[in-house]
Amino acid sequence: MSSAVLERRNRPKEVSGPMGQNWRSVGLCRGSDTLVFYPPSEDDSLAVEAKMICGMCAVRQPCLEFALTTREKHGVWGGLTERERRRVLRQRRRSA
Repeated sequence: MSSAVLERRNRPKEVSGPMGQNWRSVGLCRGSDTLVFYPPSEDDSLAVEAKMICGMCAVRQPCLEFALTTREKHGVWGGLTERERRRVLRQRRRSA
């Protein structure tokens, strides 16, 4: 099997919806300092600025769904930290 085929297989699936992954190009975080969205520690209080930006962003929901679907382990996505996303995933499993 070619490396290109393996690469496509291992790539995370796109979040379904009308925007696909185009939301990335219009997110308010685009071009921001990465330290804002990837704070150096797991202290959620350091994510306040990122959460404020996400709170005003029109593509917050597709961003969050992408992070939940791909099990993103780092940073603030869709206004939630890694710890908060794990909580959402646990709640979804319980209610399923």
